[in-house]
Amino acid sequence: MNVSIKKIKFTTINKTYTEKVRDWRGRHCFATQYPNPDGKRIFLTYYFVRKGYTISKVFHRNGEFMYYYCDVMDMRQVGRMRYVMVDLLLDMIVYPDGRYHVIDIDEFATAIEKGQLKRRQQVHALRTLDKMIRLQTQRKFIPPYLAEAQMFPLEEG
Repeated sequence: MNVSIKKIKFTTINKTYTEKVRDWRGRHCFATQYPNPDGKRIFLTYYFVRKGYTISKVFHRNGEFMYYYCDVMDMRQVGRMRYVMVDLLLDMIVYPDGRYHVIDIDEFATAIEKGQLKRRQQVHALRTLDKMIRLQTQRKFIPPYLAEAQMFPLEEG
């Protein structure tokens, strides 16, 4: 089963791509896997559509877990297996020991200055990030099934 995702990021991306669904937990939670453009990291990304974020379990190419990369997103389903996702620029990295680091706050501020984010998106991004931080502080952010997930074998080609 494949999913079509249109990803919009004001600073770099506006593209539609099709990915193989690797873990289906319903139309509001599913995962895909793809290599980072650097070729060194593999992202197993879980899309939490209603919660407004993604959590990518990042692996080294050899399958070794590195960290979680979490994006605040404005997501909606627009058709059968079709989604639009607007990257709201705020990101959080969660390390294996539970520490976390919020990044790209500068990108978020610049997007506000340039009028690229609507007020609704700004409020959603800040509230969602706050919820993510609170859950991680309680060690409840990463679901057990995601914590246990392994990288899918890489397809040669």
